[in-house]
Amino acid sequence: MWYNKHIFTHFYKDIIFTVRDFMFELLSPAGSMESLKAGIQNGADAIYLGGSSFGARASATNFNNGELIEAVKYAKLRNVNIFVTVNTSIKETEVEELISYTDFLYKIGVDAIILSDIGIAEVLRKRYPNMELHASTQISAHSLNDVLELKKVGFDRVVIARELGTEEIKEICDNVDIDIEVFIHGAICVSYSGQCLMSSMLGDRSGNRGRCAQPCRQSYKLINKTTGKIINVNGNYLLSPKDLCSIENIEKILDTGVKSLKIEGRMKRPEYVAVVTSRYRKVIDNYINNKITTDKKILKEDLEAIFNRKFTSGYLMNKNGSDIINLNKPNNVGVKVGEVLSFNPKKNKLKIKLSGKLSKGDCINLGGGNIGRIIKNEENFDCGVAGEIVEIDFVKNIKPKTPVYKTSDKQLIDNANKSFKEGIENKKINLRCEVYIKVGERAKLVLEDIEVYSDEIIEKAKNKEAEIDKIIEKLSKTGGTPYNFIFNDIFIDKDVFIPVSVLNNLRRKAIEKYEEYRLDFSEKRIICPYENSSYQKGEKVFNGKITLKVHKNSQLDTILENPSISEFVNEIYTEDFTLLEKYYNKFKTLGINIIYSALGVIRNEEYSVLEKYLSKINSEIFNKVQISTWGSKNFFKSKFGTKKYNIDTYFNVYNSYSLKFFEKHLNIENQFLKNLEAFYIGKEKNIDIKKLKGTIIPQYRMRIGSYRVIFTVTKESIKVYSIYVEKAGSRGEIYKN
Repeated sequence: MWYNKHIFTHFYKDIIFTVRDFMFELLSPAGSMESLKAGIQNGADAIYLGGSSFGARASATNFNNGELIEAVKYAKLRNVNIFVTVNTSIKETEVEELISYTDFLYKIGVDAIILSDIGIAEVLRKRYPNMELHASTQISAHSLNDVLELKKVGFDRVVIARELGTEEIKEICDNVDIDIEVFIHGAICVSYSGQCLMSSMLGDRSGNRGRCAQPCRQSYKLINKTTGKIINVNGNYLLSPKDLCSIENIEKILDTGVKSLKIEGRMKRPEYVAVVTSRYRKVIDNYINNKITTDKKILKEDLEAIFNRKFTSGYLMNKNGSDIINLNKPNNVGVKVGEVLSFNPKKNKLKIKLSGKLSKGDCINLGGGNIGRIIKNEENFDCGVAGEIVEIDFVKNIKPKTPVYKTSDKQLIDNANKSFKEGIENKKINLRCEVYIKVGERAKLVLEDIEVYSDEIIEKAKNKEAEIDKIIEKLSKTGGTPYNFIFNDIFIDKDVFIPVSVLNNLRRKAIEKYEEYRLDFSEKRIICPYENSSYQKGEKVFNGKITLKVHKNSQLDTILENPSISEFVNEIYTEDFTLLEKYYNKFKTLGINIIYSALGVIRNEEYSVLEKYLSKINSEIFNKVQISTWGSKNFFKSKFGTKKYNIDTYFNVYNSYSLKFFEKHLNIENQFLKNLEAFYIGKEKNIDIKKLKGTIIPQYRMRIGSYRVIFTVTKESIKVYSIYVEKAGSRGEIYKN
C-alpha cells in the first residue's frame, strides 16, 4: 500500500533557509571570482561585473570569457542575476567587436547589460529580445523626464544619477513603471554622473573609456586669483570625496520605491564585498520583515573597519560641500583606536592609550606591518580594549598624542573569508520535490518538474517496514550543493527495500538534470539580425566658419569689436536668455545666429523654474535649441514647437549609431510636418503614406523609421495622432488607440 505524507522542514535543523521578498534587490560588485562568491554567499541578489572589454573599470581584475561562463553558472544555480558592464563610450571601429562580445554574453545567460551609449542600446534592444538593458549612471539621468525618455528607447532599468536626493528619487519612482537603481555605498566621484573630463585633461586617460586616472584623489592648492596667495583650507585634497555610507538611512532610501540598491567596489578585495554585502543584507531584510535594526552603530563600525575615506550620507541625504569632501586623506582612513602616549627607543616599544579594540594581526596607520603582540604590564595578550594602556613592538619614534587608526582588522577579515571559502553554502535554494517508491518499479524523484528514475527495480523488504522519515532524510542530504529539497508529496510503499546507494544516486541524477536545465539558454535566447549602419560620410564641406559658446556680456562685446567677425563665425551659443534678447539684433545684421544652449543638468524642480522663465521669452529671436539632457527634448518642443535641435557634448556621442539615433529621433516631428504639408498639396513623392480601410472619415498612416502617424483629412483640417512603436504587433494592436 502507499504511504503519503507532506514533509516540512522539521527534519533538518542544520539547513539554512532563505525566504525573502525580492521586492528589493541588493546588488554587489565583483572584480574577481572570489569577490563574486563573497557577494553571493553574503546575501547579494545580483552581481555586476566587467568582462575583458568595454567596462568602466579597466584597471580591475575583471573576467575573461571562460571566467564569465563560470561566474554565470555559479550565480544562476543560486538564483542570483549577473549584470555585465559594457558602459564605456564605444568608438566606431569597436562596434563589430562589441556586437560579437555581447552575442557571447547573451548566449551564456547574462541577465542584463549595463550601457551608456544610446546608439548601441538601440542596436542591442533589437538584437536581444530576451535580455534586459540597464542605463548606466554615466548616462546622466537626473530627472523624471530623463527616465521616461530612456524607457522609450528600450531600457528596462535606469541607474539614477548619483547627485540626487531621496525626495527627487521618490518623485521619479512614483511616476515610472521601470526599475530604478541607486548607489548606497562606496566611492563618490566629484563630477556630475557621466560628465567628467578631468581624467582625460589631467591624466591623459578618459574616465568615460574606463581608464580614470583618479584626478579627484590628487593634492591641490587653492589660490586667490586676485592676490596670488594660497588659501589655507586645512587640507590639500580639495576634490577628494568621502565614501558614501547609507547603513543609517537605508529605510529612507527603500521608502522611495527604488528597486535595486547598489554597492560600489569592483576594485575592492573579496573581504570588502563580503562585509559590506552582509551588513546591508541585514538591514534590508529587517525592513522587509518589519523589524528594527538595533545594532546600526556596530554595523557601521564594521563598514568603517573594512574600508573608508571617512563616511558621508552623501547627496542622498542632501549633503554637499564640506560634508562630502575629505580634505586630509584620499585613501583608507581606518578606525580610531587610541592615542600615542610615548615611545621607548631602547626597547622599541610604542605605548598607546586605547579607545577601541586592537588585536594581534591588525594593522595601524603608523606603519610597521601587522601587529605581532599586545603587551600589558609586561605580559603578552592577543588583544587590548578601550580604556587599557598597551605596548606594541615598534621601530620608529612617534610623537605623543598622535592618533592611532586601525587600517586593517584581522578578525573581521578572517570572518569574512570564512563566509565564502570553498564548500560554504550560505545561499540555499528551496527546490520542490516529489518522491515515488513502489515495489516492482523504478524509484522516481521529481525535482521542480524534472523527473529522474533509479537504475534498479525496487524490491520488497523481507523483515520490516520501510522507515519513511529516514528515506526522506537520506534524499535530503544535499551536502555542498546550494539546494534544499522540500518534499510536497511522498508516495512510498511501506514494505519497500531501497539501499542508501540507490537514494544517493537518485539525488545526484536529479541535481545534475536540474542544473543542466537551469543552464540551458539555447531555446530562450534568440539573436535577431541587426543592420550595420556605420555612418557614410556625406558631401558636406567645412565652410571655414566656427561656432562659439559664450557666457557673459563682455565676451559678446569683444566679438562685436571685430568688424570682420561674420567671415569666420557662423553661430553663437549661450545659456543666458537675457543675452539672446540683448544681442539678437546686433548679430542678426551680421548674419550670425544666436542659439539657446540648454543647461547641462536639469533636475525635477528646475523644470518648473524653466517653465516660468521661458513663458516670458520671445522664442522668435533664435531658431535652434541645443539640448544636453535626455528628458529636455519634449519639454523644449512643447515651448518652442518645431525648431531645430542640436545635441551637446554631454551625450558623449562616439559613433555613428548614436549620431543616427539623434538624427532620427530629435527632429522627427519636423519631418512629419514637412511630409504632411507635401501630402496636403499633393507632392508626397517617396513618402510612406497609406490610406486605412474601413474608416468613415478618411484616415491615413504615415511611417518614418520606427514612428507612425495616424491622421484624418477633412476639408477644414488635418487632425494628427502620433504613435511611437517600440514593438511591432498586429496592425490592429498598433493603431487601435
